[in-house]
Amino acid sequence: MRTTDYLIIGSGVSGLATALHLQALGKVTILTKGTLKGANDYWDQGGLAAVLTKEDRFKKHIEDTLEAGALHGNRDSIRTMVEHAPKVFRFLESLGLSFKKEPFAEVGHTEKRVWRTSDFTGQDIFVQLLKHVQKSKSIEILENADAVELIERNERCDGAFARFGDKAELEPIIAKQTILATGGLGRLFERSDNPRGAAGDGIALAVNAGLEPQDMEFIQFHPTALALPQDERYFTFSEAFRVFGAKVVDAQGRAFLEDYDKRAELAPRDVLSRIIQLERTNGNVFLDMRYFNPKELKSNFPEVVKRLKPLGFDLTKSMVPIVPVEHFCCGGVPVNLQGETKLPGLSAVGEVAYTGVHGASLLPSNSLLESLVFAEAIGKAMERRHPLDRERVVDSQTPLAAPQVVVEEAHQVKAYALRIAQILSSRVGIVRTPENLRLALKEITEIPARDYRIQRRQLVAYKMIQACIARPESLGCHYMAKDII
Repeated sequence: MRTTDYLIIGSGVSGLATALHLQALGKVTILTKGTLKGANDYWDQGGLAAVLTKEDRFKKHIEDTLEAGALHGNRDSIRTMVEHAPKVFRFLESLGLSFKKEPFAEVGHTEKRVWRTSDFTGQDIFVQLLKHVQKSKSIEILENADAVELIERNERCDGAFARFGDKAELEPIIAKQTILATGGLGRLFERSDNPRGAAGDGIALAVNAGLEPQDMEFIQFHPTALALPQDERYFTFSEAFRVFGAKVVDAQGRAFLEDYDKRAELAPRDVLSRIIQLERTNGNVFLDMRYFNPKELKSNFPEVVKRLKPLGFDLTKSMVPIVPVEHFCCGGVPVNLQGETKLPGLSAVGEVAYTGVHGASLLPSNSLLESLVFAEAIGKAMERRHPLDRERVVDSQTPLAAPQVVVEEAHQVKAYALRIAQILSSRVGIVRTPENLRLALKEITEIPARDYRIQRRQLVAYKMIQACIARPESLGCHYMAKDII
């Protein structure tokens, strides 16, 4: 039986940042289901949205976020996120990150407020956080450790049972406070820019502990992903390319977005995803950057140019085939402004958490900001309650009966996972209908899986479909086909 003060389940930006904010309070243990570089943030381009210029105002960022979320977001949560952004920026700089002097423009932002370290800002932030975590004497990282079930005693969370590697038996990890930082659920779909481990595990853990997720119908698809997956993961071209002037075109090189929406390349992600999916029924769709100045392209997007070259793409000479892919879940496990869930001893942060900041659709470059702001909020909350936690004695002597789980053969697990992905992609994807949602609910429940990993996927998929059915009208990235684009 292992013991720790703070157990963090997940090793992306939200988990690593939370660990750094907790390191002075006691022993911190980070569980990651795979390896550290399997986190979604390691592959993230993105940027960090923050009001740092004289021309910009907090009010503008708040209103842009509300507008992008179809006015469905929580204003108090958004205000907290926006007003704490400068502090997060300074925190990252204190860790050694250097941001470019001028902010970038991105779709949905009425001011230039997206700050980048490079064209892979998410990865840069992840790497720098990890460097400091690995140097910390009070933080341990356990790789290939799958949190299978939360430990509940006396109506509170006391840690989690974990499965290490291919072992069949589960080991309890006792903790005074547990934080879910497991990321998204993109790999429940056939196409996603999420890494292999992003299958909604944190949501399943919370649901099995009696918590209900919120706003699970709001699944955002990214419209411009390279239509050639690498290790089953899709590479996305950030909004910065379209702001820079990239055009979405058909096989003949014709720009067609204005035929559907006057905003063309600057339309929101959900609108572009629907248009591109529709246009793809007539043939392949491409991102065209052939008229870019090569020097400017390499100057602004050096890492993207570098990564695409081995795949045979010269962005200044060839059109790039694109496809919409699952990108982000705006819903999750409900938390307050301190990251606390309704289950004492359990907090959540990052994409797995529902803070209400994204509403019905994510504003680009707010996701990294949300993770970092609320990681700090959890740290502050834990610091305030530290005297109580320090006094509290967690029972680590009484033997715990580990849950019995079934582990099926890898080929069977993969087959069931593929079936779930096919159901969700065809019936609960970019465009939905009441009939398809009812069929999806039936088909998901009929999958005869016994393996705990597939049962978790079924559970999260079921909650997602239920949420879609409960909202018959279109809103944000939840789109019902009876409406018109």
